[in-house]
Amino acid sequence: MGSQDPNISFKAALLETHGYSLVQPDCPVKLNQNECPFDVPEALKREILDETLSRNWGRYPDFVPTDVKEKLARHHGVMPESVLIGNGSNELIQATFMSTVGPGRGVVIAVPTFSLYALMNTVLEGDLRQVPMREDLSFDTESLISAARSPDVKLTVLCSPNNPTGSLISLTDVAAIAEAASGLVIVDEAYFEFGGQTSLGLLADHSNMIITRTFSKALGAAGLRIGYLVAHPDVAKEIEKVKLPYNVNMFSLIATRRLLDEGALVDERVSLIRSERDRVTARLAELPGVTPYTSSANFVLFRIEQSVEATFQGLITQGVLIRDVSHYPLLDQCLRVTIGTPSENDTFLQALNDVIG
Repeated sequence: MGSQDPNISFKAALLETHGYSLVQPDCPVKLNQNECPFDVPEALKREILDETLSRNWGRYPDFVPTDVKEKLARHHGVMPESVLIGNGSNELIQATFMSTVGPGRGVVIAVPTFSLYALMNTVLEGDLRQVPMREDLSFDTESLISAARSPDVKLTVLCSPNNPTGSLISLTDVAAIAEAASGLVIVDEAYFEFGGQTSLGLLADHSNMIITRTFSKALGAAGLRIGYLVAHPDVAKEIEKVKLPYNVNMFSLIATRRLLDEGALVDERVSLIRSERDRVTARLAELPGVTPYTSSANFVLFRIEQSVEATFQGLITQGVLIRDVSHYPLLDQCLRVTIGTPSENDTFLQALNDVIG
């Protein structure tokens, strides 16, 4: 066996980063990952399972899941060639990074935002351009336009509604950024149902735009890892070359096709989550030393005056797990809570009141 250090094989930038991690103690009330508090209905689970049981599990799923692509395309009024299906939307965002980012190639993101973008850029050795959000955590569109139009920028990423701030960027601003950008523009719409706004209508006039979606939030299927991408067919064709073959399993493909028929159920659940989000925000504003931010997602970011670590651990002691985001830029005194069921939200509010009291 060789005596060399195995770490010499890895990129220096990778060794220096901590990677994507998560504190995950076992708590009865889990409000830290922006999941839907409602499961897929039991009857629908049975239908999906029965169809899966009728298939031969010894065979690969279709190399191109044409039926699912066509259904998604009809759902959004685009061509099937514009749609890619992924093992969660993160996989398709990763494929886009892999197809565009490398040494000397610029990537623009608004910060604070989903930490995975910067991690992907680091691994691929891209040139990251971070554009800070404004003091009120709204998007600084003028600065994003200025950064995105640089000739060496190959990718600009907009998360809207943004994680972890809940901020929404206007369609007018998205269009202006796409018009100015010298490269591709991803609009990560993981939380779009809760904001009620989508950039899909801009695709016809901006062929450099990519929209990514997930079934992990409003559709309550995070455990199935389903995501998809919509883009100009020429853009989707190039990204597809990077995507792994057979990347989505048979079970998830069947579930995707079935879940797309549940629009009424999703609307009902989204309406309840929005209502609870507004209630939680109002209650947080009443607590001493707590300042919530307006959110267009299924979570609420809030700033506290006392110790973030003590508050976070105090909630865990009471059986409530939320997310400590105080290490993000501009969020040094902030925590983020996912909107759960009404009873879970009440438990969180009472626990937070007790901890800060």
